[in-house]
Amino acid sequence: MEKEIGIESKNLPVPFDSGLLYTIVAIYYVYASRYITRLNFSTEINLLLSQILFLVVPPFLLAFIRKYDIKETFRIKAPKPMEVLLMLVISPVMVIAGFCAGFIGLLAVKGIFGRVYIGGEITDIFSNNLVVSLLLIAVLPAVCEELLFRGMIQRGLERIGAGWSIFLSGLLFGLFHFDFQRLAAQTLIGFLAAYVVYRTGSIFNGMILHFCNNGLLTLIANRATGSAPQGTQVVTDPFVLPEFYEIAEQFDMSMEQLLGTMAAVLTVILAISILVIFGLIIVLRYITQNTVERPEVIKGSGKGMLVGIPGIMMVGIVYTGLGLLLLNNEMGPIILKFMGMM
Repeated sequence: MEKEIGIESKNLPVPFDSGLLYTIVAIYYVYASRYITRLNFSTEINLLLSQILFLVVPPFLLAFIRKYDIKETFRIKAPKPMEVLLMLVISPVMVIAGFCAGFIGLLAVKGIFGRVYIGGEITDIFSNNLVVSLLLIAVLPAVCEELLFRGMIQRGLERIGAGWSIFLSGLLFGLFHFDFQRLAAQTLIGFLAAYVVYRTGSIFNGMILHFCNNGLLTLIANRATGSAPQGTQVVTDPFVLPEFYEIAEQFDMSMEQLLGTMAAVLTVILAISILVIFGLIIVLRYITQNTVERPEVIKGSGKGMLVGIPGIMMVGIVYTGLGLLLLNNEMGPIILKFMGMM
């Protein structure tokens, strides 16, 4: 039987803070990011400034203004060796699950909209020096995004229950990537990181998991892209590549049959990966059964999340613009330009 440690006496965030912060960061990140772009810095500097100014400064500033316990709010606690080891074991399985979910999501987006939005500034960063790529794609997001979503936002949401905090913070994390085809994969990562941070009481475990996921993907992408910048582009059919046709011919399949078969195989692999992750989560539950902290649930505090509706609407508008863009509707670019996303 688990022994849960209460945290009632600690000064911690409430759902109002989570909602307020999500709205502030959404408006700040989506709309105000255009002003950083106008400074004509390099893509790397823009990314660095955006992550720090939009994802790190707001939660710490809010915590300071509200006089919350910084260490407890952001769960700044050294992880145990066994926890770190478990994160390193989970990470490659999570990458496999994320890749499968991403590929299936890519096919779904292509099927719904007829095309996908690929490439862009991140692809250019992948083609940088490997160390620079790892710093910008693996280290920076692992620190900044975890402090925001697994720090202030998740802590505040725990006042309506640990389960709800894990679900909502993971979903909000996935949505914040503004990418239809990565939504499923990023949300899955968000759920897992949220659960890990809650069970272990250390945000560093979430950072390790996040870093390993992005780091492994960066290593693969850097090797694949080489040094040639790719640029942002809308592709009618990204699967029209010589490699795909060669595989289809080799197995005497049409392209539709090949992609359907790949989707079926990857769905099976995804299911197996999730089962393996579930097994590792059971191990995590066992090693944290005497240390997991039970949050104080405040009845009625969930109403405070209503202040997050403007932020969710802002994110929804961006997704609407992306959807219209993929449908080749002229309103798509207009919406995205108005929101500062193009």
